[in-house]
Amino acid sequence: MTQKMRVPCKRVLILVMSMALLCFISNCATKPPDFVAPGFTSAQVDMLCVLPVLDHRVDQSKQLKLDEWVLPIAERNLEKKGYIYSIQRDPSLVEAISRDTLEAATPEWIASIEPQASRYILMLVLEDSSSKLTFGSTGSAELSGYLFDKQSRSLVWRNKELARLGQGGLIGMAMKSTMERSAIEQATIQMLRTFPSRKK
Repeated sequence: MTQKMRVPCKRVLILVMSMALLCFISNCATKPPDFVAPGFTSAQVDMLCVLPVLDHRVDQSKQLKLDEWVLPIAERNLEKKGYIYSIQRDPSLVEAISRDTLEAATPEWIASIEPQASRYILMLVLEDSSSKLTFGSTGSAELSGYLFDKQSRSLVWRNKELARLGQGGLIGMAMKSTMERSAIEQATIQMLRTFPSRKK
């Protein structure tokens, strides 16, 4: 006599949701950057200086390890794209840079960006980030990027990326504490995809 195996529907549902892969809600396809200055080419960039990550969240009560999370991703991607670069980790270089300063950057301010010896300056800015707990968890992050040419005193590249991701089920609920970091890292990956390559 054949014995039928009965698996409760609820258990099956939890198993399926728990095994679900991270679902990226944002469009992960590479898109053109928001702005590239006429006549600018990546071949002009002989040395790229990457500043510490700026934190422009409205609510900064939660401390985030942005340099630890973002800069290694930037470093790997810039190396793959053929850049010679230097990574700066001194927070004093960016602590006085506000959102308004960046959005209305004047030629005089661009020329004054530290370090003085560097011509091309890349700034990555966290505009917002969060995580939420549901039956699972979700995370989101909004990141801006700016490339300044101090010699011409101008902005030569700019982009903004939004990453949203989620994990369902009990595993997702357990991942809530890491979901915000994952969203920030994903936004960084998307940002560097749009950065011009020096390799042909």
